[in-house]
Amino acid sequence: MKALIVYAHPRKESFSHALLQRVVAALEKKHIEVEVRDLYQMGFDPILQGPDMIYTAEGAFVRENDTYPEEIQKEQEKIMESDLLIYLFPIWWNGMPAIMKGYIDRVFQHGFAYSFTSDEPRKRFAGKRALFLTPTGQPQNLEGEETKLTRAIKTLTSEWLFNSIDVEIVDHVFYGRVPYLSREELENYLTATERLIEEKI
Repeated sequence: MKALIVYAHPRKESFSHALLQRVVAALEKKHIEVEVRDLYQMGFDPILQGPDMIYTAEGAFVRENDTYPEEIQKEQEKIMESDLLIYLFPIWWNGMPAIMKGYIDRVFQHGFAYSFTSDEPRKRFAGKRALFLTPTGQPQNLEGEETKLTRAIKTLTSEWLFNSIDVEIVDHVFYGRVPYLSREELENYLTATERLIEEKI
């Protein structure tokens, strides 16, 4: 089994980075091969350029460029090689960081991750699973109960990203109130994540 982690946070001192390290260790403990795509460390370009995006012309979906950029093909290949897709990013302004949104815009392109004219993306992603881990500073409770805000974020991220290709969403975990918690409370989050991986992956 192979897991691909797409990670977005610019600071190694962050809780997000500590969470990343704990997730990698928990997966490797289960003898799962892990690859991390650290978008900030990679200097990933999040800007979708006009020639690479689809638009309609005479009732058909078209794209100026015949192929995806080389760096995007590389990311798509890594997705195809993986059984488990993990997206780890903080919630900023009630959404994902711009670099993660740009990754989605550029990598999850029409013809690859979804299509209005073909069933190939559904076949391509068949059997894959996904896990979303999202720290946030929102003053949410520690019990993980869903709020109006987390419901809205899920709708726009984990539930929407794969809604047309039936990838199984293992979970979407919110880690609330992160900046306000003690080291002990943050450690509880990390331990709970280890348990989630042990039980659900």
